[in-house]
Amino acid sequence: MRLRMKKSHEEKTELEKRLEAEVAAEEAAAVESAAPSVETEPAPEPAIDVDALVRERAALADQVLRMRAEFDNYRKRMARDADRVRQQAAEALIRDLLPVVDHLELAMKHRDGGPDALAEGVGMVLRQFHDVLVRHGVEPITAAGEPFNPEVHEAVTQRESDDVPAQAVIEEFQKGYKLGQMVLRPAKVVVSLGTPGQDEAVEDAAAVEETLEQS
Repeated sequence: MRLRMKKSHEEKTELEKRLEAEVAAEEAAAVESAAPSVETEPAPEPAIDVDALVRERAALADQVLRMRAEFDNYRKRMARDADRVRQQAAEALIRDLLPVVDHLELAMKHRDGGPDALAEGVGMVLRQFHDVLVRHGVEPITAAGEPFNPEVHEAVTQRESDDVPAQAVIEEFQKGYKLGQMVLRPAKVVVSLGTPGQDEAVEDAAAVEETLEQS
């Protein structure tokens, strides 16, 4: 009898332990569910200063307008300076040409004085005109007797010659001029083929022929 009661007491104790454990677990779950959840709040976004952006945009627009106006003024100023330089250059040339015109008019007034007087007047005007060209840096291109140079000479034809060597200029049809190193107009010339049957003329005729074809 005592053994049975002891065994029953032990079973009751085990049952109580399980019940207590279950109750403790339920209480812990209830406490956990009742506790407020802690959430990480996102960092606040920085505030946008709309007024500052508007002011910055207005300042940039004003700067662009000022730069555009300055560039337009610069372009107009450069155009005026270029026109003034051209006008000054033309003015200097015209001032130098006016005496030439005066002498031409004077020569025409005295044309009744005979051909000699007219020729003398025209010769004086021509010399004066050449002086004007020289003062403005214009020089004639040397042609007659010089070796043919396609950079400053333009061959209009070729001719055999006993006096002028092959590939040299026999005659000048039209005078050429240059301004400094710039060719204003090449001299139109006749180029020598040398004496009849001269081998050098045959060998070097290609350069002159090319110039004739281009002209």
